[in-house]
Amino acid sequence: LTLVGPMLLGFFALLLTVLLWAPSPIDREFTTLVQALPAGAFGRLARLGSDVGGGVYGTLLLPAMAASWFAVTRQWKLLLLVAAAFALHYLLISPKLLITANRPSPEFGVLGAGGLESFPSGHVQWAASFYGLMAYVTLGTARTGRMRFAIAATYALIVVLTMFGRIELGRHWLTDTVAGVLVGLIALRILILLHRWPVLDHAGARLGAIFSRPSLR
Repeated sequence: LTLVGPMLLGFFALLLTVLLWAPSPIDREFTTLVQALPAGAFGRLARLGSDVGGGVYGTLLLPAMAASWFAVTRQWKLLLLVAAAFALHYLLISPKLLITANRPSPEFGVLGAGGLESFPSGHVQWAASFYGLMAYVTLGTARTGRMRFAIAATYALIVVLTMFGRIELGRHWLTDTVAGVLVGLIALRILILLHRWPVLDHAGARLGAIFSRPSLR
């Protein structure tokens, strides 16, 4: 848990920034810069990152595929961790309900539909936690350094593209996405600790026993 403390401090520092200055001059300048980039390949990548990081693909389709695979291969502990990832996601983005944080809009000199509940970015939080969990699980099966590097690089790319996608689409500021990374990494750290927790092994075994009953076959 030693890494969680600094990440929490960083999150609360960003929260203080949001409460006092949101959107900050850095947020406005960075959003203007990102939205001024050519809308060709970069725009498509940014939108893809936003879709994969969250939305229907990121929070429904891909997690459902992962959960189905874990169920079919009888990896019950990993199935429970996917469920825990969802629980942590909604817990850690709950500050949205309590914090007045404006989303990007022409009122602030940038593109965006406006609205509230901007801090932190739920898409980025999910990308950092869920795909981090998938990377952690996959790294355990990687046999070479190149495979481990490819897995880590793919994970980092998904998170970065999700951040840029949310900014390019005018849904979040830089501060929101960085905060999303921090709470996502906190969730990932908790998920890794749960993976190493013997109690979860027992819970997974009990879940497997339930689904192995003849009446459920």
